[in-house]
Amino acid sequence: MNFPEDSVVSREGATEIVIPSVHSVHGPGKRIGRVFFNGQMAFNRDVSVMFMAASTESRSMLDAMAGTGVRSARIAHEARPDLEIAANDKDPESCVYIDANSELNNANIESIADDLRRTLAKRVFDYVDLDPFGSPVHFIPSVIQGLKRHGIAGITATDTAPLAGTYPKKCIRRYGAVSARSPFGHETGLRILIGHIVKEAAKEDRGLECVLSFYADHYLRTFVRMTEGGSEADKALAQLGYIDYDPLTARRTVSEERSSKKSIGPLWTGPIHDKEFLGRMEADENLETRNRCSKYLDLWRNELDMPYFYENDELASLLKRSPHRMDDLLEALNDAGKCSKTHFSPTGFKTDLELEELTDIYSRL
Repeated sequence: MNFPEDSVVSREGATEIVIPSVHSVHGPGKRIGRVFFNGQMAFNRDVSVMFMAASTESRSMLDAMAGTGVRSARIAHEARPDLEIAANDKDPESCVYIDANSELNNANIESIADDLRRTLAKRVFDYVDLDPFGSPVHFIPSVIQGLKRHGIAGITATDTAPLAGTYPKKCIRRYGAVSARSPFGHETGLRILIGHIVKEAAKEDRGLECVLSFYADHYLRTFVRMTEGGSEADKALAQLGYIDYDPLTARRTVSEERSSKKSIGPLWTGPIHDKEFLGRMEADENLETRNRCSKYLDLWRNELDMPYFYENDELASLLKRSPHRMDDLLEALNDAGKCSKTHFSPTGFKTDLELEELTDIYSRL
């Protein structure tokens, strides 16, 4: 077979891959050369492999901005050899890599060199994976229109700074929502992203259910399943709301209506994980980041559903105490109510206790 010029053969997970000899390996990724590949996103691709292995109802998939086509090749080779996969990238040079990765792994991946919006105007899929370089907002309407009934979209956002409150005006422009800096800013950013998808889906008389949503390595990622009809759209819209946060008292308040200009939202206040689906996902030993995948699966499966979390250091500073050991704190909180770790932060936790109960237990521990 003919490999693209200036390419190398490497391995990710259980799959041999053809990638540019010079590529991004750290952080959210920088575009080096025309064809983009980021080695730091191996965990992201591992999650896609686990997800598609569990999503047995999906029969067709579009890798919307495929780059080298590594995600498609890994899903075909490690998870779903039966899946009809198309990989789209507007750069014809990327399609050379897609074809090489397909051939190297004896897969049958269709490469498409076209603008994503044009592709999705002509065809529909059971699953569309959108992992753009930057914000996904310009492509979300096309993705929704390109999904079959009850189809699933996997959407990544790397513009975490606006979503998490560093650039709130940019968040308003892009997502139509107010963001704010807070100890749980990455969660509100993720929920703003989901809320935006809800609003776009509602325009097509579609609702959605969150299957899996998470923050990792400078990006936000959500997998959402479409539900059909105006009543389903209304049901999803009813789960949008606002969070008020007072940094002086650590109080978080969730409400259906905006109470002030500083209210964070609108954002998704419903569950971000489908625990039954997560129970079908497995961290196979051949995954590139197998140990991390296993750890995150455990966190996601046990994470409580409230739309915010607390930080150990935050409460310690508020109460002028040294931070407690996480294991001791979680045990004490679970004795009084429900408490779980959160994947958003190794020193964060979720609890159904009122703030007064929480601070009382923290002070007495």
